[in-house]
Amino acid sequence: MSEVSAEQRRLNLMIALSRTRHRLTREQIRARVEGYDTVTPGASDEERQRADASFQRMFERDKDELRSMGIPLRTITDPVHQDDLGYRIDGDTAMPALDLSLQDAAVLALAVDYWAGKPLEADARHGFAKLISAIAHGESPALPFGGMSTTAGADAIAVLAAAVSDRQVVRFEYASASSPTRRRTVQPWGIVMRAGLDYLVGWDVDADAVRTFRLGRVQGSVRTVGEPEAFERPATLPLGGLDEESPDHVAVVAVRPEAGHALRRRGERVGAEDGWDLFRVRYRHADLVRAEVLALHGGARVVEPAELAASVAAHARAAREVARG
Repeated sequence: MSEVSAEQRRLNLMIALSRTRHRLTREQIRARVEGYDTVTPGASDEERQRADASFQRMFERDKDELRSMGIPLRTITDPVHQDDLGYRIDGDTAMPALDLSLQDAAVLALAVDYWAGKPLEADARHGFAKLISAIAHGESPALPFGGMSTTAGADAIAVLAAAVSDRQVVRFEYASASSPTRRRTVQPWGIVMRAGLDYLVGWDVDADAVRTFRLGRVQGSVRTVGEPEAFERPATLPLGGLDEESPDHVAVVAVRPEAGHALRRRGERVGAEDGWDLFRVRYRHADLVRAEVLALHGGARVVEPAELAASVAAHARAAREVARG
């Protein structure tokens, strides 16, 4: 199995088909384009058949991918032998000029910040610099969730992003809100952000169902399992509850004056009580609200719901015990 990634192989294929004057047959493509496995000398008939079938699958996917990108890939039939097919890319395959507005640039800047501190940070910033070089300077619009970082570890997010692209199964330890930590084996379909949080959407192999995983709950490292191109991704990600416009729950949070600015911006002021400002805050994940309140070191407290208030108090007591040793 070649170690060339699917993206690099498709780039090699595009270059080869763009440079040929006439056409390349499948056999020529397999022999010339790096990334396609050739049959080793002395291989058995069974091994040869498996290798041939693997090449056919990879080549068909690569053709479909290039055409979906707008690459003018032509199928050319030999005038004498009608069943002898060849391929060539005609025309200019350069990317069209991008007409980006200041708002587009601001969104791209947010995407670059998403990769801050991650293995792909340098590539993201390099690409961003190229894309915005022709944009006139001006005042950037304010964006929601700006400055929020990814919730997964640096290595985990890079492995997952590559696995989504390569269609390779991943395995990781995951602690959900309702169950203890356990190992998950997942076909990763895509990574999405909702309300400043990262989610992996994919097929849970053990559960035999679509699942959404909040990356902040991934424990330890993520590792790939098996070979690339092991599954097909759906054309549209099934986002389930993530696609809902509003969060599921509401809390009333008391905030000290001049504290909890993020809570204030996100919430709706509903009054004051004994020197505390009261805000109604909508949320999807209780543990995030708990962490946000605890991070204010006494500058905020949960009034309701009671179970969330009790959870905050319990975690605060546990933190004090740890600090005391």
